[in-house]
Amino acid sequence: MKIILVILVLIQFLNAQSLRRDNSREVVISSKNHLMWMDTKDAVLIEKSQAEAAKYCEDLKLAGYSNWRLPSIEEFKTIVDKNNHPVYINKAFKYSVPKGYWSNNVKWRTLWFYADYMHFLSGTPYYDNKTKPKNVRCVRQY
Repeated sequence: MKIILVILVLIQFLNAQSLRRDNSREVVISSKNHLMWMDTKDAVLIEKSQAEAAKYCEDLKLAGYSNWRLPSIEEFKTIVDKNNHPVYINKAFKYSVPKGYWSNNVKWRTLWFYADYMHFLSGTPYYDNKTKPKNVRCVRQY
Protein backbone atom coordinates (compact mmCIF):
# COMPACT_ATOMS: atom_id res chain seq x y z
CA MET A 1 0.00 0.00 0.00
CA LYS A 2 2.86 2.40 0.84
CA ILE A 3 4.50 1.71 -2.50
CA ILE A 4 1.30 2.62 -4.37
CA LEU A 5 1.03 5.83 -2.39
CA VAL A 6 4.66 6.75 -3.14
CA ILE A 7 4.13 6.04 -6.85
CA LEU A 8 0.99 8.21 -6.94
CA VAL A 9 2.77 11.09 -5.19
CA LEU A 10 5.72 10.76 -7.58
CA ILE A 11 3.43 10.83 -10.65
CA GLN A 12 1.64 13.93 -9.32
CA PHE A 13 5.01 15.60 -8.64
CA LEU A 14 6.31 14.83 -12.13
CA ASN A 15 3.12 16.13 -13.75
CA ALA A 16 3.32 19.34 -11.70
CA GLN A 17 6.96 19.79 -12.75
CA SER A 18 6.05 19.60 -16.44
CA LEU A 19 4.64 23.15 -16.14
CA ARG A 20 6.97 26.00 -15.22
CA ARG A 21 6.61 29.77 -15.35
CA ASP A 22 9.15 31.90 -17.18
CA ASN A 23 8.79 35.21 -15.33
CA SER A 24 10.93 37.22 -17.73
CA ARG A 25 8.77 36.30 -20.74
CA GLU A 26 5.44 36.06 -18.84
CA VAL A 27 4.63 32.58 -20.10
CA VAL A 28 4.08 29.12 -18.65
CA ILE A 29 5.82 26.32 -20.49
CA SER A 30 4.52 22.77 -20.63
CA SER A 31 7.46 20.52 -21.44
CA LYS A 32 5.17 17.49 -21.45
CA ASN A 33 2.80 18.88 -24.12
CA HIS A 34 5.22 21.27 -25.86
CA LEU A 35 2.89 24.20 -25.26
CA MET A 36 3.69 27.76 -24.25
CA TRP A 37 0.86 29.57 -22.44
CA MET A 38 0.37 33.31 -22.18
CA ASP A 39 0.47 34.37 -18.51
CA THR A 40 0.23 38.15 -18.43
CA LYS A 41 -2.15 40.48 -16.60
CA ASP A 42 -4.24 40.51 -19.78
CA ALA A 43 -5.31 36.93 -18.93
CA VAL A 44 -7.38 38.34 -16.07
CA LEU A 45 -8.20 41.81 -17.38
CA ILE A 46 -9.32 41.26 -20.97
CA GLU A 47 -12.76 39.89 -21.78
CA LYS A 48 -13.84 39.44 -25.38
CA SER A 49 -16.32 37.53 -27.52
CA GLN A 50 -15.04 34.23 -28.87
CA ALA A 51 -14.29 35.70 -32.32
CA GLU A 52 -12.56 38.74 -30.78
CA ALA A 53 -10.56 36.41 -28.51
CA ALA A 54 -9.40 34.37 -31.52
CA LYS A 55 -8.33 37.57 -33.31
CA TYR A 56 -6.57 38.82 -30.16
CA CYS A 57 -4.49 35.62 -30.02
CA GLU A 58 -3.72 35.72 -33.74
CA ASP A 59 -2.43 39.31 -33.34
CA LEU A 60 -0.56 38.66 -30.09
CA LYS A 61 3.19 39.20 -30.03
CA LEU A 62 4.60 37.86 -26.78
CA ALA A 63 7.96 36.38 -25.69
CA GLY A 64 9.33 36.96 -29.18
CA TYR A 65 6.63 34.88 -30.90
CA SER A 66 3.66 35.75 -33.06
CA ASN A 67 2.10 32.31 -33.68
CA TRP A 68 -0.38 32.43 -30.78
CA ARG A 69 -3.93 31.01 -30.96
CA LEU A 70 -6.89 30.09 -28.79
CA PRO A 71 -6.38 26.71 -27.11
CA SER A 72 -8.60 23.69 -27.55
CA ILE A 73 -10.55 22.30 -24.61
CA GLU A 74 -8.20 19.30 -24.63
CA GLU A 75 -5.23 21.65 -24.19
CA PHE A 76 -7.00 23.52 -21.39
CA LYS A 77 -7.56 20.21 -19.59
CA THR A 78 -3.77 19.77 -19.34
CA ILE A 79 -3.49 22.84 -17.06
CA VAL A 80 -6.46 22.10 -14.78
CA ASP A 81 -5.40 21.32 -11.21
CA LYS A 82 -8.30 20.26 -8.98
CA ASN A 83 -6.02 20.57 -5.92
CA ASN A 84 -5.57 24.32 -6.42
CA HIS A 85 -8.71 25.76 -4.84
CA PRO A 86 -10.44 28.18 -5.55
CA VAL A 87 -9.00 28.59 -9.07
CA TYR A 88 -8.52 25.13 -10.54
CA ILE A 89 -5.53 25.99 -12.71
CA ASN A 90 -1.98 24.77 -12.24
CA LYS A 91 0.00 26.76 -9.66
CA ALA A 92 2.62 27.65 -12.28
CA PHE A 93 0.21 30.33 -13.52
CA LYS A 94 0.55 33.69 -11.84
CA TYR A 95 -2.52 35.31 -13.41
CA SER A 96 -5.87 33.55 -13.33
CA VAL A 97 -9.45 34.19 -12.36
CA PRO A 98 -12.15 31.60 -11.61
CA LYS A 99 -14.04 32.52 -14.76
CA GLY A 100 -14.43 31.19 -18.26
CA TYR A 101 -11.67 31.28 -20.89
CA TRP A 102 -12.65 30.88 -24.55
CA SER A 103 -11.40 27.88 -26.52
CA ASN A 104 -11.22 27.43 -30.28
CA ASN A 105 -14.01 24.81 -30.23
CA VAL A 106 -17.16 26.14 -31.92
CA LYS A 107 -20.40 24.17 -31.55
CA TRP A 108 -22.94 23.44 -34.24
CA ARG A 109 -25.97 24.68 -32.32
CA THR A 110 -28.19 27.28 -33.90
CA LEU A 111 -25.86 28.23 -36.74
CA TRP A 112 -22.49 28.12 -34.92
CA PHE A 113 -23.76 30.42 -32.21
CA TYR A 114 -21.99 28.63 -29.34
CA ALA A 115 -18.39 27.92 -28.40
CA ASP A 116 -16.64 25.95 -25.66
CA TYR A 117 -14.84 27.57 -22.77
CA MET A 118 -12.92 26.31 -19.76
CA HIS A 119 -14.35 27.44 -16.45
CA PHE A 120 -11.60 27.48 -13.82
CA LEU A 121 -14.02 27.81 -10.91
CA SER A 122 -14.88 24.15 -11.49
CA GLY A 123 -12.07 23.08 -13.83
CA THR A 124 -14.74 21.93 -16.27
CA PRO A 125 -15.47 22.82 -19.91
CA TYR A 126 -18.84 24.32 -20.82
CA TYR A 127 -20.30 26.07 -23.84
CA ASP A 128 -22.00 29.43 -24.16
CA ASN A 129 -23.17 32.02 -26.66
CA LYS A 130 -19.94 33.01 -28.40
CA THR A 131 -20.84 36.71 -28.37
CA LYS A 132 -20.65 36.88 -24.56
CA PRO A 133 -17.44 38.29 -23.10
CA LYS A 134 -15.06 35.81 -21.48
CA ASN A 135 -11.39 35.88 -20.59
CA VAL A 136 -8.61 35.10 -23.03
CA ARG A 137 -5.55 32.89 -22.52
CA CYS A 138 -3.54 32.22 -25.68
CA VAL A 139 -1.27 29.27 -26.38
CA ARG A 140 1.33 28.28 -28.96
CA GLN A 141 3.00 25.02 -29.89
CA TYR A 142 6.78 24.88 -29.59
